[in-house]
Amino acid sequence: MKNIILKIMKTNRILSLMSILFLGLIVVSCVQDDDYNIPTLEIVEPNITANTTISIVKSMYAGTLVDFTEASNGGELIIEGYVVSNDEAGNFYKVLVLQDAPENPTAAIQLDIDVTALYSKYKPGRKVYVKLNGLGMTNLNGVLHIGSIEGNSVGRISATNYEDYIIRSSEITTLVPKLITPSQYNDNMINMLVQLDNMQLSGSEVGQPYANADDTFTVNRKLKNCDDNSETILRNSGFASFKNELFPTGKGSIVAIFSKYNSDYQLFIRDTEDVDFEGNRCDPLFEDSFSDGTLNKWDPYSVTGAQVWYYNTFGNPADSATMSGFSSGNQTNEDWLISKPIDMTGVTSATLTFQTVKRYAGNDIQVFMSTNYTGGNPNTNGTWTQLTAALDTNINSWSSWTNSGDVDVSAAAGGTLFIAFKYTSTTSASSTWEVDNVEVISN
Repeated sequence: MKNIILKIMKTNRILSLMSILFLGLIVVSCVQDDDYNIPTLEIVEPNITANTTISIVKSMYAGTLVDFTEASNGGELIIEGYVVSNDEAGNFYKVLVLQDAPENPTAAIQLDIDVTALYSKYKPGRKVYVKLNGLGMTNLNGVLHIGSIEGNSVGRISATNYEDYIIRSSEITTLVPKLITPSQYNDNMINMLVQLDNMQLSGSEVGQPYANADDTFTVNRKLKNCDDNSETILRNSGFASFKNELFPTGKGSIVAIFSKYNSDYQLFIRDTEDVDFEGNRCDPLFEDSFSDGTLNKWDPYSVTGAQVWYYNTFGNPADSATMSGFSSGNQTNEDWLISKPIDMTGVTSATLTFQTVKRYAGNDIQVFMSTNYTGGNPNTNGTWTQLTAALDTNINSWSSWTNSGDVDVSAAAGGTLFIAFKYTSTTSASSTWEVDNVEVISN
């Protein structure tokens, strides 16, 4: 009898152990395919309806702070939008940018929130509702901001209650950037997700990282459009995780949040995935915006007079080559600014473009080209052909920058080209001329 009882107890222990092992197998089998990841919590669609639009809300701004509680006239103002910003890489800080549609938006707005890592709750494409009562809106450096009211301005919405104002929808969708060109830039695009094609890093900045590796200052990088040669500012934070990476040197498309600082339009990427510069560059045969602070691409030659061509920190928008014959009165001068040789091998046709501004009465500068200059006095060396170009005629303004138009220099195709700007002044009149953004482009 005793042996039977012992056998039963032993059998029960074995069955209990098998049960535990079996239960463990069930638990493991339930999670092994997910690598023990924490399940994603589903968002329940909130019982809320937008009763106004981002466009209407933006139109409320008339130069002073908008208090939405007062503007609602006792009601409640609610907008809806789709998140387009992403602060995961650190190029956005404590802001959430919304536009009114995932594709072909008509308006967009920025929310200032005293919270980092907003991407963890508000990923790009997430639809959100914003309860505006209790918040305000104002213009800061050309951009409308919504935030908590602080006197006559707005600050960041508190981390303790921002979710009372910004409510997530269960909807998340794919964003389609708005395709634009630099000629279309306008204030209505501010804060929209946009795409620009045929863009590349300006030649003077090739080889630079997105921002400075040794500090946390925000850096402007200049992007050039290969269709119209315009330049656009790209702002990169010194806190961005990608700041040390070299900027791609090719040509292609860029997706970014469109923005503005005072009068300058600018772009903000969310991460380096927004930059697709894999194509061949469209560099001109010659270019100089004088942004390197020198006249190293030129050989100034003074025929007469003590005044000479010099680098100037003023230009369009900054830096230029400048010449004035005024020094304690009008002086007699003849001074040439001659480009270094420009290789035209393989070129069949080419165009010269530049910009000028003229101040004070005096002779116009003259523009010449040569294919056989070897140095020294251009009056005795080389054959020079005068070119026809549009020049500034408003002598009363420093900002009347004038485009030269397309100047044909195809006569130098297949050989070597020299460009020259000739300045003259007399004891009767000595104007000041600034020359900027000189380019020779193969057609």
